[in-house]
Amino acid sequence: MNKLNIARENHVHAVYQPQRITRYKDNPLIEALPPSPTDDQLVEALTLMPDFHATQREWPTHERLQQVAGLSNFMVPLSNHIQLARTLDSMMREGYVGRVPRTAGHVKVLQKLYENQKNGNAFSQQTTTITAQLSTSLLGPSGMGKTTVVKRVTAMTPSVIYHEKLQIWQIPYLHIETPHDGASVKGLAHSILRKIDLLIPQAKYYETYALAGKASVEMLMNHCARILHIHLVGMLVLDEIQNLENSPKGKQALMTMLVSASNELGVPILFIGTNKANRTLNLDFRQARRSIGHGGCYWDRLHASPDPSQPGEWEGMLEVLWTFQWIKKPVPLTSHIVAVMYHHTQGVIDLVIKLFAACQWRAMLSGSETIDVQLIDDVAKNELVRVQPMVEALRRGDLTALQNLPDIAPINLDGLLQSATMKFNGSRVIGASIRTNDVNFVPTVANAIRALGFDSELAESAAEQVASEATVLNVLDGTQAALEKLQPPKKLSTKGKKNAIETKKDYLPGDYRLAMNIARQANCSIFAALKQMDAVCDISETLHI
Repeated sequence: MNKLNIARENHVHAVYQPQRITRYKDNPLIEALPPSPTDDQLVEALTLMPDFHATQREWPTHERLQQVAGLSNFMVPLSNHIQLARTLDSMMREGYVGRVPRTAGHVKVLQKLYENQKNGNAFSQQTTTITAQLSTSLLGPSGMGKTTVVKRVTAMTPSVIYHEKLQIWQIPYLHIETPHDGASVKGLAHSILRKIDLLIPQAKYYETYALAGKASVEMLMNHCARILHIHLVGMLVLDEIQNLENSPKGKQALMTMLVSASNELGVPILFIGTNKANRTLNLDFRQARRSIGHGGCYWDRLHASPDPSQPGEWEGMLEVLWTFQWIKKPVPLTSHIVAVMYHHTQGVIDLVIKLFAACQWRAMLSGSETIDVQLIDDVAKNELVRVQPMVEALRRGDLTALQNLPDIAPINLDGLLQSATMKFNGSRVIGASIRTNDVNFVPTVANAIRALGFDSELAESAAEQVASEATVLNVLDGTQAALEKLQPPKKLSTKGKKNAIETKKDYLPGDYRLAMNIARQANCSIFAALKQMDAVCDISETLHI
């Protein structure tokens, strides 16, 4: 597929709708934008649910494993998502106020860009309009869905609008990602030219200005500014802004240039980044910060409600997510599980989804087909080990540590599935032909059990018991038999631990030892405290009487 066809798939022909707001009237750029969405339309656009039906739990394991991978498409609209959508819609429309094509004002900007180019300057570096005050930032921990939500919100607006009468191409928003190794003014210019080439039919800006000749940085940015102005870019989204920290030099010049561009062209800018970007925007670029007047938006992690009777967004999101269980023995969402999930993810949405998915994969591959708190704890500590420094910093509320942490590469769901499958199937392939009378039978079965997260002592004990019974043919059957003996999983050895009455800050939520503290504080029995923790089952229901 050639570039022209790609562009034609992305653009629509302008259909003008009269505006009620006075400052929006008689502006074809605003009149061609879709109407501002209602709250219901935003909720519908931002809601993402995987394909699920309870009957799918009876499907073969390999199909259920793939169904769990569909959780990557899970999204529940939250209040900050709606607020961001409103902000972006407002920024785009307000940025077009006073920017009417084929008018004296439009031509005046082109004239000024031409004069700057003749003088060898990129921009005047002076605030000539108030449009820069529309620029803002969206910061927060990795995994909160910032980029995903921005893309879904902007996708409600066509990426290119063609005005046939005016013979112009309008680009309502331009999403650019900062390179991982930092950014220079030249690098940003190249990114802008490439992106516009993909959007505008038959455009060859990158070939014309970036590859032909050796244009100076100032001249290259003037070309970019002119192209942004000609194609009426409504909003510039600059993603992964924290990558500027990786650039040893030039980042201050880049920020100054961006703010000047916003001022001179009237193009609002949305800066997106992690906590690390806070230092970039708020410490190093004080002059740039003063020009970003729309106020920054910080997306914190979801917080657990202090009152279980009044659940908040964290509990609501997890309740919806928990319905998507493809395991054969689904479990209800208890307050104990809610607390353990929060302990290991600290309300970071991406981690919650991936921990839930990884737990289902482990349950399917091990044959247990169910989830409990010990499984959640083990999967979090083994499969999500890379993000533990971030989770621990969030748990402590240490913002300084979060800013100093190197940005952690996102965990890929496909990678988690591949890792879990290799661990389980690898043990099967290696020992499938080993019989119970082979000296390698017990260590091979024990290794397979350990690979699934069980304690070494328990794994060896189960393997030896299976070997002594001699009721299986090989390691494949022996591993399954050992797993059955370990269901439900036994508690790990408590040798060497301190007296249970002692309180430890790192106890998991729902740890039985915490019942002592609850009983003392509430002046109730330990049994009543265990019931409050959802750690006591109904014996009648359990025995079916």
